[in-house]
Amino acid sequence: MSETIMGVKSPKAYAHFAGFNYLLIFIFAIFANFFVLSKLMVSGDASATAANIAANESQYRLAIAAFFIVLVCDVFIAWSLYLILQKADPNLSLLAALFRLTYTVAQIGVLLNLVNALEFVGDAEAPGALAAISQAAWPYYFLTAHNTGFTLTLIFFGLHLLLLGYLVIRSSFLPSLIGVLVMVAGAGYIIDGFDEILGFGYGGIPNAGLYVVILPALLGEGALMLWLLIRGLNREKWLAA
Repeated sequence: MSETIMGVKSPKAYAHFAGFNYLLIFIFAIFANFFVLSKLMVSGDASATAANIAANESQYRLAIAAFFIVLVCDVFIAWSLYLILQKADPNLSLLAALFRLTYTVAQIGVLLNLVNALEFVGDAEAPGALAAISQAAWPYYFLTAHNTGFTLTLIFFGLHLLLLGYLVIRSSFLPSLIGVLVMVAGAGYIIDGFDEILGFGYGGIPNAGLYVVILPALLGEGALMLWLLIRGLNREKWLAA
C-alpha cells in the first residue's frame, strides 16, 4: 500500500512527515538562536548589540525568516501528530494539538519584537517620544523582550509535550520510553517558564537551565524526531488500535 500525506492509506507517511518537519525545526532554530542571535546580543551592552545588528542585518533578517519557517513546521507537526495519535485518544490528541497551535500563534507576537528592533538600528531614527530614550537601547530591549516572551510561551509547548508523551506511552505503535523522555522535556519547559514569571532564577544554581530545559529537550524531542523520521511507527499496531 502506497504511503501518502493527504490520505490515510499509511500512517507512516504522517510519522515521517512529522519527523521531517521536526528536523527542519532543529536546523532552523539552532541556526537562528545559536549562530545569529546569541552572537549579536551582548549581555548588558545595548550599544554593542545595536551595532552588531546594524553590521549583520542580513543575517539578522535570515534568523527572523528561519523562526517563521519553524512556526510553519510546528503547524504541520501539530496536524500530523494529531492524525497519528488520535488512535491512542482522540480527545487528548486534539488537546495536545491545540496547545502546540496556541504556542505557535503566541510565538508570532514574540517574533514581532525581533522585527521591531530593526526600526532602531543603523540610520533609523526613533519616532516622537521614543527619541528621548537612547537609540541603542531599543534593539536591546526588543531582543530581551523576545527572549522573555519565548520562554513564557514555552509553557504552552511544555503542556503539549506532556500530553504528547502520555499519548505515546499509551499507544502501542510508538516506544513508551520516548514518551517518558518527551514528558520530562515538557516538564522542563513548564518549570523554566514559571521560574521566569516568579523570578526565582533557579535559586542561583549554576547552569540549571542546561539540565532543566536544554538536555531534556535534546533527549526527548531528539529521540522523537529520529524515531518518526527513520522508523515512523508500527503500521499494523496502528491499524489495530
